[in-house]
Amino acid sequence: MKKITIPSTFKFLREPKRFKVLYGGRGGAKSHNIARTLLILGMEKPLRIVCAREIQKNIKGSVHTLLADIIRSHELTGFYTIQENVIKGINGTEILFSGLKHNATGIKSLEGSNIWWVEEAENVSAYSWEVLIPTVRNDGSEIWVSFNTKNVGDPTYQTFVANADEDTIVKKVSWRDNPFFPEVLNKARLKLQRDDPEAYEHVWEGEPDTRRSGVVYAKEMAKAREEGRICRVPYDPAHEVFTAWDLGWGDATSIWWLQFVGRELRWLEYYENSGELLPHYAKIVKEKSYNYMKDGHFLPHDANDGNIRGGTVATQLRALGIANKVLDRDVDLRAARELLSSTIAFSVFDVEGAKDGIWALEQYHFQWDEDKAIFKKEPLHDWSSHPADAARYAARAAKMIKGGLTKVKPPSFNNQVRGGGWMGQ
Repeated sequence: MKKITIPSTFKFLREPKRFKVLYGGRGGAKSHNIARTLLILGMEKPLRIVCAREIQKNIKGSVHTLLADIIRSHELTGFYTIQENVIKGINGTEILFSGLKHNATGIKSLEGSNIWWVEEAENVSAYSWEVLIPTVRNDGSEIWVSFNTKNVGDPTYQTFVANADEDTIVKKVSWRDNPFFPEVLNKARLKLQRDDPEAYEHVWEGEPDTRRSGVVYAKEMAKAREEGRICRVPYDPAHEVFTAWDLGWGDATSIWWLQFVGRELRWLEYYENSGELLPHYAKIVKEKSYNYMKDGHFLPHDANDGNIRGGTVATQLRALGIANKVLDRDVDLRAARELLSSTIAFSVFDVEGAKDGIWALEQYHFQWDEDKAIFKKEPLHDWSSHPADAARYAARAAKMIKGGLTKVKPPSFNNQVRGGGWMGQ
């Protein structure tokens, strides 16, 4: 066995504390030092450790490879056995791997674990934290959180940095804290510092990304927040509600609930799930006591595709009592995104009912091309794609419903701030 060296910045990980948080920029070796520390602790006594991230479709999307590489490079294979989905120690230590999103049952089945390490936590939703934190409740159990800073409004930043309590140790880490920081990364760091100082502060120093780099609807959603249009939004039963869907084929299905009140578009709720059949979503929609528009459930073009059961999604949903319209395929995605951008300008969003959808719209971003050092023409397909696509269909539905009324101007309503909310007209 080779000696495992842990830099002084990370020594606090061995101290007992409910929440241990490491955040910052690139090059700080957060993940490597957390992994090394967990392996050491697992050798000292039997532990059940769960390594989690928001979405984990397979073991390749976890830190399994990182842990396995450290085990091999430090000659720990005499103690740890690396299996396909778990790493086991000869003293009974187990290291497991889990996704958080749409996995409440799986999380609760691991409630007896000693340590949860949530990696890439900048992507974790408020709902996932609401499920995980009360589940990890054994005496002495801990939740370790590591992430690169994105925006101060992100649920992880707000929970563990902005509102950290006495049960939390928070450490901001940068390249300076990594004694093994390689020269190749240092050259990249210095180049960005020269070329784009603002980007440098975010990427390497871990400051929040005030530019919202590459985020598709950054300006529109930022303006909505500035104008108080992300708030508590009342449902008006005198006006009809419509829904807009993005269908997941082995992926997430997303639904927005909206209504027009005059020229104002209210985004009332957002819901998504995966691994469920159509009756589940039909039940969710029908159980809500909304005044639904006739044929007011708008589906993407692929809802008219057949499946192995022979019926289209649109047909099956109609049989389940969801009267719907199927939208044509977007022939110009750029124009469709521009339509959503203009739609956001006369929209208000319910900060509670639609919170996960709002967050997704604030995170949906273009993919970065490492070779050309520019953003690609199309957004990255990730967890935020499904709510963003459903929102794009909502904008098209809104245009069909209101036509000429959907003008690009902020909504006018009698704003009476009461505890951060407003009273509509």
